[in-house]
Amino acid sequence: MSRIGLGTVQFGMDYGISNRTGRPSEAEVAAILARAVEAGVGYLDTAASYDEAEILIGRHLPPDHGLRIVTKLPPIVEDTIAASRADAMLAAVASSLERLRSTQVYGVLIHQTRDLAKPGWQYLIEALREARARGWAAHIGVSIYDAGDLAMLENRFTPDLVQLPFNALDRRLAVSGWLRRLKAAGVEVHARSLFLQGLLLMEPAALPDFFGPLREGLKSLHGRWAAAKLTPLAGCVRCVLRNADIDTAIVGINRLRELEEIEAAVVEVASGSDEFGPSPAIDPLYLDPRQWPTVTQ
Repeated sequence: MSRIGLGTVQFGMDYGISNRTGRPSEAEVAAILARAVEAGVGYLDTAASYDEAEILIGRHLPPDHGLRIVTKLPPIVEDTIAASRADAMLAAVASSLERLRSTQVYGVLIHQTRDLAKPGWQYLIEALREARARGWAAHIGVSIYDAGDLAMLENRFTPDLVQLPFNALDRRLAVSGWLRRLKAAGVEVHARSLFLQGLLLMEPAALPDFFGPLREGLKSLHGRWAAAKLTPLAGCVRCVLRNADIDTAIVGINRLRELEEIEAAVVEVASGSDEFGPSPAIDPLYLDPRQWPTVTQ
């Protein structure tokens, strides 16, 4: 469980294509966080833009919780980043620390890679480095979506930590060699989208029409998991934890029982059979939730 990171976007927002229950109650959040500490979960992943998520974490985590918290800077709405943004971003980090009731977080990330493509991007890097120098963050980095983001990042700075998408249908960054390159550079890698907003856990026949082209591939994937005596959830977790180039697997939780299912899945991962062949090629349109029609989200 030390390689598991608990995603918290659900604490502050209705999130996920398979989420039919909405945000958990504050009592449920408190129970989830208490169980995460007890179970030895390694990380919490949050962001300033996740509505009340940071507030709830700060309110319900005990001071000696031991979890390594990673948060993210607010996205930049302007097309050009002014020099004054460095101070504004530092103030944003200070605000996150206040909400989290902490003097330091494990990591602070740039939330939107497109901000690094804007004129004045260097002021964001300046803010991150200053936050690290002040001891507010042990590590700095960025959350990315694809190889194009990583290629741009090479011309900007070398992050301590990169968060990226990886799951049983989306192994593009491993196939392209980017995961290996990141590890060779000493970058810590956190994988998100293990369940692709819950899509990988759904019955193929229940997928919205937009995902029709995925039905046969997902049906095949579920069949291989069943043959390996793995639940779909365990299959998704195993796909990430069995990759040595990934340090942490971030899982989204809406209810306490889902965290308990993750714990059981980690046990299945440890005792499951070896990897069973590659997944079929998938159009990137279906792997990036930013491109999904609103009705599917």
